[in-house]
Amino acid sequence: MGDTISLFSAVFGLVLALAFVCTLIYAGMRSQSSLLWLAGALVSGGLEVLVLRPGTEPVLQTTCATILLPLTYFCGSQTIRLALGHKQASGSFVAIIGLLVCASLVMAGLGIENLYQTMPFKIAGAMGLADMLWWTLRVRGKSFIDYGLLVAILGLTVIFLLRIPAYPTVGEGFVSIYGMDRPEIERLLLSLTAFITPAAVVLIVAKLLNGAMLGYREKSERDGLTDLLNRRAFERMAQERHYRSGVLILCDIDHFKRINDSYGHLVGDDVIRAFGKELRKECPQAARIGGEEFALLLPEETVPTAVAMTHAIRARLQSVSHPQIDADHKLTASFGIAPLSPEEPFRDAMEAADRALYRAKNAGRDRIALHPTGILVPSNTPRAA
Repeated sequence: MGDTISLFSAVFGLVLALAFVCTLIYAGMRSQSSLLWLAGALVSGGLEVLVLRPGTEPVLQTTCATILLPLTYFCGSQTIRLALGHKQASGSFVAIIGLLVCASLVMAGLGIENLYQTMPFKIAGAMGLADMLWWTLRVRGKSFIDYGLLVAILGLTVIFLLRIPAYPTVGEGFVSIYGMDRPEIERLLLSLTAFITPAAVVLIVAKLLNGAMLGYREKSERDGLTDLLNRRAFERMAQERHYRSGVLILCDIDHFKRINDSYGHLVGDDVIRAFGKELRKECPQAARIGGEEFALLLPEETVPTAVAMTHAIRARLQSVSHPQIDADHKLTASFGIAPLSPEEPFRDAMEAADRALYRAKNAGRDRIALHPTGILVPSNTPRAA
C-alpha cells in the first residue's frame, strides 16, 4: 500500500511540474494558447491521480473521476487541434461532453454505481481521445515529431482502454478481468502514465517550438510591405536552385520618386503593395529586392515565356489606380530579362538583368530589355509622365 501511495504522489508531482513548465513556456513565447490547454490537461489529470489513490473516500473518487477524466482528454484534444493549426472544438462537441458528464453525476447522486454510472463519462473521455487521434492521423507529410506524437497518443489510448472495465469500478480485494487486483492495476497504469505523459508533453512542445521557429523564419524572409520574398531569401533560393535553366526578371516602377513627392509616402506604399500583388499573381518566386525594385525567378522557362509574362504584368499595372493619384498618371514599370544557366553564377545573372533594366530605363522607360541581345520591346501605351 505504501509503495502504491508513493507512486501516486510521484506521478502527481511529475504531472504538475510538466504543467508548470508548459505555463512558463507560454509566458515566454506570449503565444501558443495550446500550451495553456496542455497545462490544463496535465493539472486535471494530476488531480485525478491524486484523488484516486488509496484511502480517498469512494464518493469523492467517483465524483472527481467523473469530471476530471473527460476534462483531461478534452483539454488534450484542444491542445492537439491548436498545435496542428486547427480551430477549437465546436460548441456542439463541448455540449455533448458536458451532457454525458452531467448524466454520470446525476446517476452517482442517485446511487447508481458501476457500469451504468461510469459509461457516460468514459464515452465523453473517449470522444476527446478520438478527437486527438483523428487530427494527428490527418497530418500530411508527417515529420519525426508527428510520428512520435501519434505513438504517444496511441499509448494514452492503451491506458484509457485498460482502465475502462476496471477503474475505478474495481473495489479493494476484487480481481479484475485482467487477473489483477486494484493495487496491481494502479501500479501498472501509473507506471505507463509516468512514461508516456512526459514523452507526449515533450513532443507537443517540440511541435509548437518547431512551428514557431518556422513562422519566425518565414517572417524573416518576407518583405513587410508586400509579403513577397525579401532580397536575402530570394538570392538564397536562387543560389540553391537545382534546375538546369531558367530566366531572371528585374523590374522597377517608373518615376516612383515622383509619386512619393507628389502624393506622399503612404500613396507610394500603396502603389508598391499593388505592384507586388500583381507580381505574385504571375510568379510565386517574386521578391522585393529594393525600394521600388522587384525580381522574378522563372525556373526551367525560356526568354519568350518571360517576355509574355512581362507583357501581362505591364498590362495589369496599367489598370492599377489610386484615388489620390491623377487619372492621367498611368503607372508603368521597366523590365530587364536575363537567361539563367547552371554554369553561370547567380550574381552574374543579376548583373546582366540589372544592365538590361537600366537599358530599358535609359531608352525611355516602360520597356522590356533583353540580355545579351540588348533588344528593346517598345511599349504600346503612353509612358508615365
